[in-house]
Amino acid sequence: MGWLASFAVAVLSGGVALVVAGFVANACVTWYRVSGFEGKAGYAVVAVALLGGIAGFVIGLVTARVVAASEKPGFLLALGSALGVVVGLAALVLLVARLFADVPPRLGGQEMMLRLELRLPVGAELPQGTGPAPSVLLGSVVGGERRAVEAGKVELQQARQEDGHWLVPASVFLFTARGWRLLQVSLDGGQGEAFRLPLPTHPTAEHEQWSDWLPRTDAQGNPWPADKLGYRFRVERLGPGR
Repeated sequence: MGWLASFAVAVLSGGVALVVAGFVANACVTWYRVSGFEGKAGYAVVAVALLGGIAGFVIGLVTARVVAASEKPGFLLALGSALGVVVGLAALVLLVARLFADVPPRLGGQEMMLRLELRLPVGAELPQGTGPAPSVLLGSVVGGERRAVEAGKVELQQARQEDGHWLVPASVFLFTARGWRLLQVSLDGGQGEAFRLPLPTHPTAEHEQWSDWLPRTDAQGNPWPADKLGYRFRVERLGPGR
């Protein structure tokens, strides 16, 4: 097999690599939530596709010359080998990217919002609008480290009283299925409280109902005291245009 055939293999391999790299980049743009502002996401996909095409051309040329020097040189063998390398590398990159991406879990094909009700301690007053804004954060914890976080919304204006407690609605997007979930709540701008959210990686329809009030017990196994912040939760499916 001569150099002309080798270049043909390289061109075909590069073309396939360009398309495959574009597909991988497009998936990563979604998984890693690359902003589409001023075309950033599109530019990223095009750049990765072009780099993939160049890499595919080099892989094709090198593979073709290796096959040409073998005992059974042939155009189809060289092309098949080059495409196998290209597709194999793309599949590996796609798999690794997927494993480390924050991909939202779905229920019935739809992404979900975590709905919360925060139960203030008995006798506690609602935070005033003049102070620091209240916050709710949902963290993803892997290996004992909080590796990613999503900020939610606390709706003080929707608060109501029940059995001597103020109940404050809040919500946060379920942004990832990685790790276990850490819920952090601050109503006065301070450090606040942190809870391990007992929600599985992939919620089911039963989690669309309100949970019990949590935590149920303290570290000593006693009922959770009324003078500490509590909460309950459920998930809510989101439509396509959340």
